[in-house]
Amino acid sequence: MSAEQPFREHFFFVAVARFVFLHEKHGVVSVRDPIRLADAEQHGLSPLLIYGLSVAGLPLRWMTFSTITEPRPILAVLQEAWMQAEGLRGLPDTLRVNRHLAAACPDLASSLAKIGVNLRITDSADKNHPAALRSAQDAARSLWDRNRSETTVKDRVLSLIESAAHDHRYDSQGGAISIAAPKTRQQIEQWLALPVQEAGLLPVEKMDWTPGPWLYPQETTIPPKQPRYFHTDSVSGRIWLFTGQAHDADEIEADGDPIDSGLEEVAALARNLVECWPNPPAEIASEVGITLRQLQWFISGRADLASSPRYRLEELLGIGLDERSGYLTAFGPYVLIARKPQALEAVYTEISHGGDASPWELLPSTGAADPSWRYILINTYGAPPSFVMVPRGDRIADRLDDLILNFAGPLSVARPFYQEVVTTCARACRSPKANIASMTEFVLRYQRHWTDCAWQPV
Repeated sequence: MSAEQPFREHFFFVAVARFVFLHEKHGVVSVRDPIRLADAEQHGLSPLLIYGLSVAGLPLRWMTFSTITEPRPILAVLQEAWMQAEGLRGLPDTLRVNRHLAAACPDLASSLAKIGVNLRITDSADKNHPAALRSAQDAARSLWDRNRSETTVKDRVLSLIESAAHDHRYDSQGGAISIAAPKTRQQIEQWLALPVQEAGLLPVEKMDWTPGPWLYPQETTIPPKQPRYFHTDSVSGRIWLFTGQAHDADEIEADGDPIDSGLEEVAALARNLVECWPNPPAEIASEVGITLRQLQWFISGRADLASSPRYRLEELLGIGLDERSGYLTAFGPYVLIARKPQALEAVYTEISHGGDASPWELLPSTGAADPSWRYILINTYGAPPSFVMVPRGDRIADRLDDLILNFAGPLSVARPFYQEVVTTCARACRSPKANIASMTEFVLRYQRHWTDCAWQPV
C-alpha cells in the first residue's frame, strides 16, 4: 500500500450462515458441525443470511444478518457498512465479489461505478476471497444473543447484528492489532490511520438481487441426518446444537433418532477392510448401490446407511456376527493389499482373533517369485486362510514383523501351489465382489489343509 495513494479493496460476500441459526424457543443457536437445511428445520432451526465485508489481506471484518425469508438489498447493506463500520475506512476503490453474487445482482457494477467503486469478480484461482468468507462463517459461530429478554425473531436478529458490530468495533479499536503478527500489525495500523473515504450512495428502492442455491453450496457435502442435542454453555449462556447423544446434565433437550448401537462397530470394521481392499472405494460403493460420499460418511462414523445398502456392504466385506462371542467380526476369506499400516494391523488382528496364527510369506521352491508382489498367508487356526499382498519395495514391507503379530517369515512351497496363489489373488482383484468369491473357491479346494488346524505346508 502506497503512503501517497493507498489502494483500498474490500471483499464482499453473501451466504447462508453455516454455524448460526434462529430457534423459536432458544433464540440464537450456534451449530458446532455443519448441518443440512432440511435437518436444521427438523430441529426447529431457521437459517440466516450472513453478509460480510473484509479488508483485503487484513483481519478486519464487518458482518450483518437477515432471515433467509427477508433478504436485504445489496446496496443497502453496502451503504450501511461503508457509513458505519469504522474499520472499513469508508468506500473502497475496488469491491471484489464472486461470480454467483455478480450474476445474482446484475446492476451492481453500474451502481457502484456511479459512486467511484470498481467491481471486480474473483476467478477460480482466487483463494483469498473464499478464505475471507470461511473466516466470517467461523467467526459468526462465536456470536450469540446478548439480550434474551426479547422474544421476537426480529429482535433476535438485531441482537445478533449488535453482537457482530461489537466485535467489529473491538477489532477496529486495537483488538485486531493486539493478536496480529508483527508484520500484519503494522499493516493494520497503516490501514486504520487512513482517512475515511466518504461518498454519497445511491438510494435503495427495491430488492436488487436474486437468492439461489449458490448461497449454500456445501449442502451436498454434509452427511445426512445425525443425532444432535441442544446444550447450554454454563459460562457464556450461549446455546449450541451438538452432534451425537446428550450425556450430561446440561442438556436442554435431545433430538434425532438414537444411534444404532452397531454403527460404530460396523463402521470401524468396514473402514479398515475398505482401506485394505484391492479395489478403490468408489468401486465398492458402486457395487453396493451407494455413492462414494455415502460410503466415506459411513466408514468414518458420520452417518449410517439405509438397511438394504448396509446389509449389502456387510455381505460384500464379509462382516457378520460371531455367534460364539456375540460380536461383529470380519469372517473373510480375503485377498487384502497392505497400504496403510494401521488398517493392515487392525484387519489382521481381527481375522486372526488377536494374532492366533503364524503367518508366512510364500515363496516358490523353484523359479523366481512374483516381481511385483509379496504374498503373505494368514493361517488362522481352524478358519479359512486369507492372503495379504504387499507391494515390493514399499516401505510398509519393512514393518511386517510389527504389523503382523507372530509373522513367521518365508515359507517355501511347491511352484504349482505358489502359482495358484498368484492366480487366485489376481482373480480376487478383478472386482469388489470377486474377492471373497475367488478366495472361497480356493479354500474349498484346500480344505483339508486348514480345517481343524492351522494351514499345513503344501
